[in-house]
Amino acid sequence: MSEKNVSIDGKVALVSGSNRGIGKAITIELLERGAKKVYAGARNTNLLNDLKEKYGERLVPLELDVTSDESIAKAAELASDVEVLINNAGVFDFGSFIGGNLLSSLDNNLKVNLYGPVKLTNAFLETLKKSDSGALAIVCSAVSFGNMPMGLTYSVSKAAAHSVVQGLRGELKDSNLLVSGIYPGPIDTEMTKDFEMDKTSPETVAKSVVKGLEGGKEYIFPDPMSEQMGQLYFSDPKEVEKQFASFGEEE
Repeated sequence: MSEKNVSIDGKVALVSGSNRGIGKAITIELLERGAKKVYAGARNTNLLNDLKEKYGERLVPLELDVTSDESIAKAAELASDVEVLINNAGVFDFGSFIGGNLLSSLDNNLKVNLYGPVKLTNAFLETLKKSDSGALAIVCSAVSFGNMPMGLTYSVSKAAAHSVVQGLRGELKDSNLLVSGIYPGPIDTEMTKDFEMDKTSPETVAKSVVKGLEGGKEYIFPDPMSEQMGQLYFSDPKEVEKQFASFGEEE
């Protein structure tokens, strides 16, 4: 258990992919919990007009494409006071060996879900380390712990992101920076609209994420399914693999 508790009150944060879904909900929750300022990263900042109207100067729309080195560098220059970075931007591109679209989906998933947070974190790391109690989080997934064949290449990208979290935590163990992995299950967002299953609201997830950061949690399981899978993974990882492998099969 980490002892690097992070008070959100008065902090400056950046959330990538903040224009919808989990990212938007986390952005709102940070502001509601007293963040001094939140840089809302999005490829199209016009989608943030509603948040800007509500929160005024505390909400700073930031044009950000995590697949563009130029965009990341510009964001790091503009947001030089960030203390909390939440790598949320992601994509779910279906692909598997038998299902098809293997290599192109793998490339796209890795580009956004792995290289995106790696590059963004690298650009902001020295800035984050200046904070007395900063935080760095990457939104991984419950499938970081077991590959779901129907989304094989997506699962690969999220497992790799989880490994990055572990490596960062090791590198930064002597710093004041909390390094957290966020492992949601099915959330009611545009990304999962075609999934027939129980889903948790983005707002519920956001509350769990911010609460987890404030509690110094290195592993954040923000919904019932992810919490169940997290507990199962630590006790019986093979069972997680078996359950994910059977997902989507007709009974």
